[in-house]
Amino acid sequence: MVDRKILRGASLVACVAAAFSSNAFAVIKNFDNGGADLKFLTPANWNDVVGADDDTLPGVNDRALINNAFVVSYNTPVTTTVASMIIGADWPVTGETGTDGTLNMTAGKIIVTGGGDNFALARARGAVFGDADGDGVLNMTNSELQIGGSDPIIGVRDHGVLDIGLNAKVYNTPGQDNYWRLGNYGPSVDAGLEGNGLLNVHANGTFNAHVIFIGDNDATGEIRVSEHGAVVLTGNLVPRPSGFQAGGSATVRMTGSTATLSAFNLESESLAGEIATKYIFDADAGGVSKIKLQDAINITGDNLEVNLGVFALPLNSSILLFDGDQALAGNRIFGTFANLTVNGVANPPNYSVIYDQVNGDILMKAVVPEPTSAMAVLGLAGMLIRRRRA
Repeated sequence: MVDRKILRGASLVACVAAAFSSNAFAVIKNFDNGGADLKFLTPANWNDVVGADDDTLPGVNDRALINNAFVVSYNTPVTTTVASMIIGADWPVTGETGTDGTLNMTAGKIIVTGGGDNFALARARGAVFGDADGDGVLNMTNSELQIGGSDPIIGVRDHGVLDIGLNAKVYNTPGQDNYWRLGNYGPSVDAGLEGNGLLNVHANGTFNAHVIFIGDNDATGEIRVSEHGAVVLTGNLVPRPSGFQAGGSATVRMTGSTATLSAFNLESESLAGEIATKYIFDADAGGVSKIKLQDAINITGDNLEVNLGVFALPLNSSILLFDGDQALAGNRIFGTFANLTVNGVANPPNYSVIYDQVNGDILMKAVVPEPTSAMAVLGLAGMLIRRRRA
């Protein structure tokens, strides 16, 4: 198991490395819609921030910047390679004014080669500094995003969304390990920061990476997986990695029975005084989608919510929620959930969590309620009455 203090140290080192990496590009290319068609691949839509308005596309040594509330489309089956891409930012506008940015990819591929945090959504600082907003959104269908940097971030300082829909793919450059962050900076870091990151994978979309940190540094983060979507990690899934934080939160939501989420370990302890990390399973007619871990599961102090809805779980049967310890070493589940909430059923108290240490599984079981003492007394009274009548 990995200590959260160690993870916090690694996070700080990564942030320092990211800061040095941010200048490893030649030109900042800002989308200005000079071609008036809101298309990424129209050269006239790009402005060299440092020099003249050169009307050329971002290249392999450039940082592509989308903000100023532009909603940009990338709808041609070609590949673009850039050193960096920031969507939703507080610069090159002067001062601390941040603005929204949106990119909708429906074809083609973008490769981001720069190290550190050279891919970021919602880098703006927040409304307290005078901006209306600073969101950064990337919506993807039938397209690809390849990341070479070590620390891509969704929701750096404001609200960031990476929506991976119909047949879209996001993955790291082969041979590179990356550490994604969903929500990176909250108000405890600096007043006005409201880092909030959402990774939504659905409709046969796929997301492959090494590690995901959810809700770092007092921020808020969420993973949603549904509709044959898949999130596959070669390393750990780590909510709240930065040590104790009274604010911020982390959520993992599995919807339906056809979603995939897998990682090596789940490092998810919620400390006393924190907002507990929440795991939500929304059942469909086929049941729920399990979370698969190769080794250990630490869910100490977390909250569990299961929404059964149209799925009827028979009494004395169970559904698998977490499938861990693939080597069957035993005793690889650490801690228990602080709370269980079951919705869509008549008698929520009839459901309980089962921690199967032998198989490394966490299940929810529907149990037959034991008779209460009052029912037992009524039963005894009835028996005595029948005997007297006899």
